Amino acid sequence: MKTMKKQMRAGLIFVILAGVFFACGNKQPTSDTRTGKGITIRVLTRMSGEDSGTPILEDVIRIFKQKYPDITIQNASVNDSNAFTQQFMTDNASGNTADIIQWAGVSILKEYAETGTFLDLTDLINSSPDIKNNVDPSILNLANLEGIGVKGIYALPIGMPMEVFYYNKDLFAKAGIDAPPKTWDEFYAACDKLLAVDVIPWSLGLANKWRAIHLNNVLMMRMVGTQKAKDLGARKAKWTDSDVVAVFDKIKEMAGRGYFGRDYAGIDYDTEKARFIRGETAMSFDGAWRIATLDQATVARTGTFRMPYFADKPDFYKEDVFYPTQIEIGGQLKNNPDKLQYVWEFLSMFLDKAHQEMYLYEVSNVPLRTDLAVDESRLNPLLAELLRYKKDVTVWGTDAWAYDTLPIMEDAVGDALVGALTNLTAQQAAQQIQLAIEEAER
Repeated sequence: MKTMKKQMRAGLIFVILAGVFFACGNKQPTSDTRTGKGITIRVLTRMSGEDSGTPILEDVIRIFKQKYPDITIQNASVNDSNAFTQQFMTDNASGNTADIIQWAGVSILKEYAETGTFLDLTDLINSSPDIKNNVDPSILNLANLEGIGVKGIYALPIGMPMEVFYYNKDLFAKAGIDAPPKTWDEFYAACDKLLAVDVIPWSLGLANKWRAIHLNNVLMMRMVGTQKAKDLGARKAKWTDSDVVAVFDKIKEMAGRGYFGRDYAGIDYDTEKARFIRGETAMSFDGAWRIATLDQATVARTGTFRMPYFADKPDFYKEDVFYPTQIEIGGQLKNNPDKLQYVWEFLSMFLDKAHQEMYLYEVSNVPLRTDLAVDESRLNPLLAELLRYKKDVTVWGTDAWAYDTLPIMEDAVGDALVGALTNLTAQQAAQQIQLAIEEAER
């Protein structure tokens, strides 16, 4: 989730017509529309190497190539976030945007929609009954940018990693904790019991600032609700509002009580994960993507629970955060309906039953389809718990910073949170974000 730098491509404004697959146009066909011969589809995603989505992408390519052997698939995917971002930016600058791109964020899509880098998928989704009827519309509409001034849906979600606490059952038992906490009073009591037996309650790899960002996201949902994050993005609220500052204060309070240990500022995400696996820390708050990395022995001694709720704000427990795996289509395909039909078919395969079941049973991640008959006996038991939690959520949100269209927001929020956990007061951290916004708007 790296901060995006603006790449302006003047003069591109597009609309996908309802009959795009059958549009005539003035261009002469450059390929055989029946077989796709002569077509090359370039794919740039993070689904490479150890990424949990790699087997899904590989299987989509395999099946697509079986059906269309004359179409060339150029898979330029790379897992490293810096390398991926650099490739995406280089492509845009050279006018060689990939046909299929995996780009995170919500409001940050606005600039790519306005410049024509990404395609409006609204008509494609509406003309695909299998997707339209079997995926929760609130999730499909997550990338609907109408609320920030651009009409259309500019990304298709294919996976739904939600975040939960993973906890070590043995360490909880050692500390005399009978059940995972549901409220924040119970959570504090559990952490204090763990400290009493010399166990670090919750490892937090602050060297990767997105770890603090994710903590802030879900705490904001619990304390002030998803709408507050949207209001911040729309500038109807400020980061210096007292209820937002209270979220920063809560994070600082936990650090001050020793819940993160004493060296959290110097450890990274990999160290955080390794400590949990070795049984050196009792809890780790992370996404569903963690499940596939845990061996059987670790799974056997691990339980999960959702971020606790505040007793005076129980309704916010119905809200939660997820970080959609979403894919975009290159805007250049608005002028090539023959190729677009194949690209859309390729992309749609990620949401068909077979590949959503792969997400469920093989990748241990939360699928998007609502019509899957889940066989819990085939599931990783931790994923089975997440699927049950999912039923209790009525409002889904994402990164609090992502509701703002300013490209500086991820870094601004991340830097301020790191500051709050090191040398800044909560008020100073909030002011740092607000000043960054005001500076960026000048």
